[in-house]
Amino acid sequence: MINDMFRGYIAPKVYFKCVLCGECCKRYWIPITHVDLLRIYKNTGLEPLNFITFFKKDMTTGWDYPTIKFEDGEYYMILAKRPDGSCIFNKYVNDRLICKIHKFKPLVCRFYPFIYWIENDIVKFEILDKAINYCPGIGIGPVHDFEVEYKAVIEIRKAKEEYSRIVSKWNSLVDKGIVNPTPESFIRFILNTVSLDEV
Repeated sequence: MINDMFRGYIAPKVYFKCVLCGECCKRYWIPITHVDLLRIYKNTGLEPLNFITFFKKDMTTGWDYPTIKFEDGEYYMILAKRPDGSCIFNKYVNDRLICKIHKFKPLVCRFYPFIYWIENDIVKFEILDKAINYCPGIGIGPVHDFEVEYKAVIEIRKAKEEYSRIVSKWNSLVDKGIVNPTPESFIRFILNTVSLDEV
């Protein structure tokens, strides 16, 4: 079990303010856990297959998320995108791209333009190299407080641990031929495994 009491964090002193440009929402695929899926489902009422999709493992260099077995290979569960590459939860308001699910957005979305790793029970943050000349929020606003990201690290570590157990159980059922290895069946499996009250 992951200890949720890290000794603290170390972060760069950086001026940062999100300018809501939405470019990061276009640039990256967003892998999600069951917690992200259930929070979005609970708060929007949208059926999961209307806002998620599955990305074939063979098409990426690998992410720090478990892969789900379906009839034709292994996949990551991700947020769906529009044809223009933007997240389906982005909307324009007064020429600014706004996240419609900001209050319950996926945990991984809470970090950009920062990345983290854990060393000797200390969470360490830095600016993602690729974001330095890309993210217009870097270098403006106040000195960034990393409390939101620190809390998100604790939450995402717990979510990934639980999600790994859920996916492992699913994959075992697929291997034994007990479940129909389709996205629809996987979503039903999650909805039957985890209560909405738990997220």
